[in-house]
Amino acid sequence: ADCLHDLANTLDELGKPAQAEPFFREALALYQTIPSTQHEQARCLYNLANTLHKLGKNAQAEPLYRQAITLYQTIPGTQQKQANCLNNLATTLDDLGKPAQAEPLYRQALSFFQTLPGTQHEQSNCLYNLANSLHNRGRQAQAEPLYRQALTLYQGIPNTQRDQANCLFNLATTLRELDQLAQSEPYYHQALTLYQDIPGTEHDQATCLKNLATTLRELGKLAQSEPYCHQALTLYQNIPNTEEQQAGCLNNLATTL
Repeated sequence: ADCLHDLANTLDELGKPAQAEPFFREALALYQTIPSTQHEQARCLYNLANTLHKLGKNAQAEPLYRQAITLYQTIPGTQQKQANCLNNLATTLDDLGKPAQAEPLYRQALSFFQTLPGTQHEQSNCLYNLANSLHNRGRQAQAEPLYRQALTLYQGIPNTQRDQANCLFNLATTLRELDQLAQSEPYYHQALTLYQDIPGTEHDQATCLKNLATTLRELGKLAQSEPYCHQALTLYQNIPNTEEQQAGCLNNLATTL
């Protein structure tokens, strides 16, 4: 069982989750026949659920996360593992269109993480995920402070530039939706600066440029808006399946001119 589990983990880390899945299932079936392997079963359930989540099999992942949590709750000293399970279960529920069920689990996970030293990254991810969930449900006023908390934590963690950029972008968008245009502008600028240093973020850059251009236009800063509109359009023209975004840029540019 240990060997099967480790093989599955290795395949998953090699970017082969579809090959990993059956080995996790074999390992789990063996563990369930062996007394006193609750910890191994919980670990295997959690890893199998993560693999299914990566494969987009969220409906299958959900009950496995729940089983893993139930087992971990019987094992002392597993608060961080419980918190990881709760956060990933919440994300899965969000992906399944069940955000109302996800919210209390994010909050539970966050409460665990906040009592555990060395979990700043996990806390920031949980705050960011909860903020996104609330934002997607139209609860921007509640999402805003959570994005700010996540951002503050990310800024103290090395190699989180992409996370910081995403947080800044979503915070800026939330402020725009709260009609706080002047406050949103600098966050779009900061997000854009970070994205421009990260390879493979052309789509993020283009969206950031487009939103920044729109914000500037709405603030009456037409001369500043125009070049960002052009830059966004140029980037989108090199990205497949962005015809709608290109049309939006052209419309914004025409309105600005």
